[in-house]
Amino acid sequence: MQDILGKKDFTPPDEIATIKDYIKRRYGSNCRVKLERGTIIVSVPSSALAATIQLERQNLITQCNLKHKLFIRAGR
Repeated sequence: MQDILGKKDFTPPDEIATIKDYIKRRYGSNCRVKLERGTIIVSVPSSALAATIQLERQNLITQCNLKHKLFIRAGR
């Protein structure tokens, strides 16, 4: 077990902090961001905010320099 887990890097990618900061600055809202199976999942508190972010998805990808797939959902 130590051999398997010892080689794994558990530090979160910089993209997570960048997305949180971007949404906080641009929309004035907090969000949850997690990386799961190569996909970044962004959870925001309202469906209106999720729809707005979805419309500006390409801008978010460009500004935050994302390398993983992006999934946006409403609700915590």
